[in-house]
Amino acid sequence: MNAAGRRFTVSTRLPRYRAALAQLPVSAGPADDVRGGVAVVPGSGDWWQGVLAARAGGALAVVLADPGMLPRGAVDGSPWPRDIPVIVDRPGLRADVVADAAQARQSSQPRMLTIDCAAPAAGMAGVVLDGIGWARSLMGAGLKLCSGASTTGATMALLEGWGVDGMATPVTLMATRTGGRRPGGLIRVVAHGEVRTEVTIDQPAGLVCIETSTGEGVFRAPLRYEAPARLALRRAMEACVSGQPADDLADLLADMAVAAGIAAL
Repeated sequence: MNAAGRRFTVSTRLPRYRAALAQLPVSAGPADDVRGGVAVVPGSGDWWQGVLAARAGGALAVVLADPGMLPRGAVDGSPWPRDIPVIVDRPGLRADVVADAAQARQSSQPRMLTIDCAAPAAGMAGVVLDGIGWARSLMGAGLKLCSGASTTGATMALLEGWGVDGMATPVTLMATRTGGRRPGGLIRVVAHGEVRTEVTIDQPAGLVCIETSTGEGVFRAPLRYEAPARLALRRAMEACVSGQPADDLADLLADMAVAAGIAAL
């Protein structure tokens, strides 16, 4: 049972979320109607309208599953009203893994970050999007695109961000297009400074490795075995119970704005 002893209904047609529901029999159950429960919105196509429709239909919370890049102009520019939480399930940016990496840094601000991405052309946008999300998470602040260049096989960009200390932090990104049609790709983010964090995510291999280096040695974050769909449903229910707004959607849209600029290079 969840923290408030409530049982939620979940509306979804996605197989992996139905499987996650089967693992949460006490705190959640399936439903055809979104009203009064958690609505799972697929991240394909114009998912923004799906999120708005779930809110209009009376959902208590929304889980946005594996969101793709939205076309320009899909979001009207007005902020999300935040009257219901939106939990975003991003394949290369798990909330619990991000929390592990941030905790291990012990509030030490990075001096520079590098983002390396590799994926087939069809999946490159999503891999770059999550790489940007990792850089933002490690800095604790958003990024802006300063300059860049692109060829048939690769894109290079220089970005800048500001940490919580107000200092400008340079960020470099290199995205290499690979052959094949296999979904997913490789993300490697390194935060340099007094504390060094190295994030390696190999989606086809199912590898996630977070290493933090300090003066005391190297710490490797423990593996997380919970399925991403189950984690997203738990977070959505916990957000309903706590009443605390989630920043997932605002962070996603901010990352998308930067990724769209890079894609246009």
